Amino acid sequence: MGNCCSSTSSAVVVPPVRRSLSASAKESPVRSSETRRYSTGPLTVKDLHLRTTAPPRANVFTSGNYKLSYAFVSQRGYYPDALNKPNQDAFTCLPTFYQDKSFFGVFDGHGTTGEHCAQFARDKVPSLLEEHLKDGKNLTQALTEAHVMANEEIHNAPFDDSMSGTTAISVLFDGNEIHVSNVGDSRAIIAQEVVPEGESIAQLVAKPLSIDQTPFRKDERERVKKTGARIMTVDQLEGYEPLHENWGLTLGDEIDESGDPPRIWHPHGDYPGTAFTRSIGDKVSEELGVFAEPEIITKALGVHDKFLVIASDGVFEFLTSQAVVNIVKLYKDPLEACRAVVEEAYNRWLQFEVRTDDITCICIFLDEAMNDVSKAAVPTREGSGTSGKHHRNSIIAGREVLLAMQDSIRPVRGIGGGSKSWRSRQTIIGADAIHISMLNDSTSPNIDNEPTFDVNRHTVLKSEEDKSALRKMVENNFLFSHLDDDKLDDVIAVMEKETVISGQVLIRQNDEGDKFYLAEAGKFDVRVLPQDTKPLTTSSASMEEQYGPVVHSYAANSTTHPTFGELALLYSKPRAATVVATSDGTVWSISRNAFRAILARRPLRNIVHRLRNCALFKSLTVAQLSLLAEEMKSVIFEKDAIVCREGSASDKFYLVVNGAIANSKTDQVYHTHDTFNDFVLESKSSICPATMIAQEATECLYITRNSFEATIGNLSSVISKHQDRINRKHAIAAAKQTTPMHGFVTLGTPLPELSKLTSVDQLTIGPTVFHDEFCAFRLVTTEDDQTLTLRSIPKQVAGQLKYQLTSEQDMLLALDSESLPTAIMPIYAVAHTETDLHALFAAPFVCMLEDFNIFPLAESSIRYYGAQLILALQAFHAEGILCRSLDPTNIMIDAKGQFSIVGLRQSKYIGAGRTYTICGNPEYLAPEQINGYGQCLVSDYWSLGVLLYEMASGETPFQGKEELDMFHSIANFTSETLKFPEHVSASLRSLIEDLLKTKPTERLGWVDAVETDESPIMDEGFFESVNWDQLRANELQAPLEEAAAVKYRDIINTAPGSKRTLGLDVPYTGNVDWMTDF
Repeated sequence: MGNCCSSTSSAVVVPPVRRSLSASAKESPVRSSETRRYSTGPLTVKDLHLRTTAPPRANVFTSGNYKLSYAFVSQRGYYPDALNKPNQDAFTCLPTFYQDKSFFGVFDGHGTTGEHCAQFARDKVPSLLEEHLKDGKNLTQALTEAHVMANEEIHNAPFDDSMSGTTAISVLFDGNEIHVSNVGDSRAIIAQEVVPEGESIAQLVAKPLSIDQTPFRKDERERVKKTGARIMTVDQLEGYEPLHENWGLTLGDEIDESGDPPRIWHPHGDYPGTAFTRSIGDKVSEELGVFAEPEIITKALGVHDKFLVIASDGVFEFLTSQAVVNIVKLYKDPLEACRAVVEEAYNRWLQFEVRTDDITCICIFLDEAMNDVSKAAVPTREGSGTSGKHHRNSIIAGREVLLAMQDSIRPVRGIGGGSKSWRSRQTIIGADAIHISMLNDSTSPNIDNEPTFDVNRHTVLKSEEDKSALRKMVENNFLFSHLDDDKLDDVIAVMEKETVISGQVLIRQNDEGDKFYLAEAGKFDVRVLPQDTKPLTTSSASMEEQYGPVVHSYAANSTTHPTFGELALLYSKPRAATVVATSDGTVWSISRNAFRAILARRPLRNIVHRLRNCALFKSLTVAQLSLLAEEMKSVIFEKDAIVCREGSASDKFYLVVNGAIANSKTDQVYHTHDTFNDFVLESKSSICPATMIAQEATECLYITRNSFEATIGNLSSVISKHQDRINRKHAIAAAKQTTPMHGFVTLGTPLPELSKLTSVDQLTIGPTVFHDEFCAFRLVTTEDDQTLTLRSIPKQVAGQLKYQLTSEQDMLLALDSESLPTAIMPIYAVAHTETDLHALFAAPFVCMLEDFNIFPLAESSIRYYGAQLILALQAFHAEGILCRSLDPTNIMIDAKGQFSIVGLRQSKYIGAGRTYTICGNPEYLAPEQINGYGQCLVSDYWSLGVLLYEMASGETPFQGKEELDMFHSIANFTSETLKFPEHVSASLRSLIEDLLKTKPTERLGWVDAVETDESPIMDEGFFESVNWDQLRANELQAPLEEAAAVKYRDIINTAPGSKRTLGLDVPYTGNVDWMTDF
């Protein structure tokens, strides 16, 4: 076959070295390899040298009227748990192939024998192609049969291809034409000169010569489904995500933030899990429609074609096709260009993973056109109708494939565009987020039976020397440094001393964390097993095989005391690593239950329970009762002392702690935990109806009317609101009992324009605008062509969230008002079908704020949305609801550009009390939540401050930190340390700094949360120009209205035209009794 280069030839190994390039880098001079270095990574230059195959220089060849130069670079992947894993990429460069043709190809193997499959295909495909061409077959037929026959022959090869195979992308040069054959998800692109509309200067634009054959493509998906294959992501397979096929909604951007693509699965087993729909090999997958027939594109080369890139998916996992073109165009030498692409791909892998794939790239430059082949070379404008024999888009065959499938290209991971963060914000949802419920009493959580933690019962005897040493050990740990002396004493009192031996496992990776360890003496290794690696459990397995390699070692001595498992004290989270003792030693431990109980301990807990049994306080929540107990003061009456005299004034309500108080008029005697003088709170009268006398020395707790109302509010108003809530609950419950399945039950004020809407079956299901592991938000259209949003939750998931979901309904009912702020979008109606629960919102949403890519915002926009959210918080707080959802992962944007808080699963009704659950977006948690002081309503204003900072700067003050470091930063935060971009005004800086005061009582918003009739935050200088009345009346245009409208049109116009079903196809197997009250 003439001169050739392949991945088994004796090519000189050249180490790739280069700084990371931006995909938007501008034209710059050619750079020598000596000036470039990898920007990140665990490998040394020597390591990379040994992993990389490249020629000493670029080579040249001719094809038709063109002179071309080419080069290749292939780099073996880095796998920390398999450092010697072979390169499963293979490639071939045959500039003098059959007759005057040239052949170039990249083969990306996968599976346990992937390297053998790739090398087999690399040799067989061109060999069979030559044979077919010699037999006189046309090019398309020869290319097709070469791939199909290579697939047949690989099944008889001396290695197992049952679950292994290879993709194949190749370009055959035949004169002035190229024939591109594609099997799988490697890629070929060509760079063309294009003059953008409205401009005069041509730009190099990436044009596809192949379309990835993956389940992202609807045509490929439907083809393999006909064989019985299931198409699901791993999360869907394991039940963490609802079933859907909405992966193609935003694929025009080539963006994939999840790294969990749809895969092909056998109908009766969790295999093979291939993320492509065509392959050479993969015998098991063939019965599921994964075959080796290539898609072939034939194109005439034109003067506007500048270079081609053929590469494995290791290049395109984190780089778009245009990003690759932007890199290559910086170089005149194809070898330097190949190195640059491979190095950038390597750097991008290590930004998002702890490993890299094998990465192979071939660059072919069209250096010059000979014999005046195309003098007509004036670049036409993008989208123009100009055509000609050698038009720059002259696809001769296969054009319909490119046109039909461009929107289904496999998306690129990790590219958020704009200001979107690459991090994943994992919301913490606390277990006890619910204290009121739409559920029947029999199914509601029993708060009175919440177990108490008795410090005395759990105290472990210690010497004074041990206590002093423990105090010193924890003094600089953020979890303990904020505790007052009493709580720190209690924590130390219950800590247990444990003796460990060498080889003992203290913490095991992926176990649920519930214990914190403080090392007094000994040595310890921290080991991490790579993700998706199964540990060996045999008796002969080494430590590394069982628990992974060592990533850190600690030694405890008299001055250094390492700690393990801090996050376990904050909330339940699987352990991220294994900690093994490598010597004998001593550790101190405390459980999360003990630690959190001490931090969240409500004073006078038995008093709280007694108050709860008092008929007068039936309307108060546990949080309010706890706050009331804290505010009550102690007084001791001697025997025969008069507590209050008939006809005299008294403003004190009493609870007996011990002793006896007698009513002289009725002879009733009040003993321990009885209450008297209820009239103080029930009416405005301050006149005692009877004389109260102490029958013996008696201790009482009391609170004045003024103190009660300052703490809880007016009791009659509290009772009235509670009764309204109960009435609404009963009305809704009655409606649910009489509404058939699929029928809507309206929760809020009925809307005249939706009066005809009675069933979910009247809705036409549109595209999905957001989904997570819990639910899917989809646009729906009524019979009157009104577009709304339907949130659907599989009942299988809802069964785990029933308390949160029913409480959400109750809180939204409490907010029902004609003057409800725009930023609170209540559920309009609910319904349930055989497998799903549905909630209807009376507006069309376009996306979650997190996904809109709009930060940083202009200050005028920050002012508008900040004011809008303040009105929302005031509405929440007026009803005693702690929002805990004020972050970009819980705020939707509707088609008119308005912010809408749509989910209250994390919210909690606390009145004027406090709650101690760790709950919410970690970057938005308030210091009091981490320090254990308990959250109150003003904690929402901390979240507002973080959100305004993110709006202004594009990131939160705590972004980019490991979780433990983040919590430490929040716990020790001072607003004076905030760094603002230069464009942020003094008034906005002042507002954010005041919102981010660590002490709740000093925070802007404290008065707003406590005194709902006062609002200093609205008088802040930053909001001076806000017309609050117009904002309340929704008379102002939202700053993002135009952008949201464009997004809405894009969703509608790019959505697939096929009919969608209402159900999410997740079967429900649980108990259905509770659903009657949903």
